[in-house]
Amino acid sequence: MNRLMKFLSVLLLIFVMGAASVVAVNATTVRVGLTRNFGNRISVSIANPTITVGRGHEDGSFTATRDLTSAGGFVISAQGGQIVVAAGGATVFTFTGGTPGNPQIRIPGGAPVQISDYSYRGAMEFIASGNTFLVVNVVSLEDYLRGVVPVEMSPSFHLEALKAQAIAARTFAMYSINGNRHSGQPFDLCNREHCQVYLGTAREHENTNRAVRDTAGVLLRYGGQPILSSFFACCGGVTDNSENVWVAALPYLRAVQGVVPGHEPVVWERTFTWAQLTQAANAAGANIGTVTGLSISQTSLGGRVQELTFIGTNGQWTRSGEAVRTMFGSVGGSLRSRNFHMGGGSFAAGVVVNTPASVTITNGTAFNFGELSTFRVLTPYGAMVYLSQAYVDNGQSTQRITGTATATTPATTSHTETVTGGQGVTFYGQGWGHGVGMSQRGAEGMARQGFTYRQILHHYYTGVEIR
Repeated sequence: MNRLMKFLSVLLLIFVMGAASVVAVNATTVRVGLTRNFGNRISVSIANPTITVGRGHEDGSFTATRDLTSAGGFVISAQGGQIVVAAGGATVFTFTGGTPGNPQIRIPGGAPVQISDYSYRGAMEFIASGNTFLVVNVVSLEDYLRGVVPVEMSPSFHLEALKAQAIAARTFAMYSINGNRHSGQPFDLCNREHCQVYLGTAREHENTNRAVRDTAGVLLRYGGQPILSSFFACCGGVTDNSENVWVAALPYLRAVQGVVPGHEPVVWERTFTWAQLTQAANAAGANIGTVTGLSISQTSLGGRVQELTFIGTNGQWTRSGEAVRTMFGSVGGSLRSRNFHMGGGSFAAGVVVNTPASVTITNGTAFNFGELSTFRVLTPYGAMVYLSQAYVDNGQSTQRITGTATATTPATTSHTETVTGGQGVTFYGQGWGHGVGMSQRGAEGMARQGFTYRQILHHYYTGVEIR
């Protein structure tokens, strides 16, 4: 009886004082800075008719203050560094300074927050700076993935490919958080391509939700730690080593051949005038006058251009690695890949290489470079065989090329291909993206050939654990 009276007294005290409640949040909560849509905002609208206002804390807990109801929703704004909630043109709540925790709103029952034209699971946190603010979505890792996977990979893809994507996306998120990708900022991840594109519930799909659910908590690990599980659209036949694109040579990001090359038909071409190439070079920091020529001076074994040299009236200037692809932003955007061949102007036909066995092969629309013995052809009887000899016709004569595989091969081959004169240069390429890690179209092709998500991931990420 005495214990019951004490319990009732505590309940009465809580009711009279209006004491706040503490709600625990899943330990796998992530903080996503909505910098694409809700950075440096003056105000945002909340369409939900009932919201819970409170404070979010560093340990992931939420202290609820009260529920607010308005049939017409609410408007959130910042005034002098304080977050203000208005309804019907009148202020209904102000997050006053000095109270521990960041201002948050949640929806009773865990429903998504309807903010402006978007919808997000979890909580919305507001980081004020003067009269503007940033919105941070505080959400469980698995709900975050529900908003990432269908944006990064089409929900129409095979379930095994979607599972591989879900694990790669989850691992990339954990790797980024552990590596403090947004160190010094009030969030773990952004919602842009810099991290992973995240659109909340807007693109959620039952297929991708299932892929996330069926692989819940599974990560790619190397040495026990989450890996940099990079991925891209399609490789055009072979992926690339990490050091050929970025800086570090990561043991799990090694170049691998596509298993189902026919499922990656992306071929492309881009034409630039010399004036456009001059503009692109100048925008990227060159100081070589007018560009009059372009030369591929080095490629990787997989055929991707490692060095692209601009020849100008006042000297030469070379870009290497991923900059070869991204430096064209000022004249229409990045190239789709570094897997390209050049034409136009006065073209130095053929290939000058550091070994007689290295050749260029074209199917009429796309090109590939490499050792002759690494290419395969389909015989009239349906057998896939490696090449040991080939014939090249330049329109005037036919020459036979022979080559044998060597025990060891360098990471790159010297490859000279120069275009000068004429109106400019046309790039003929295949593939889409940086080329490191998992090819998404390649994963789809493997899945449709019967490979499991584990087999797909083991193919693209060398020596990893999946657990």
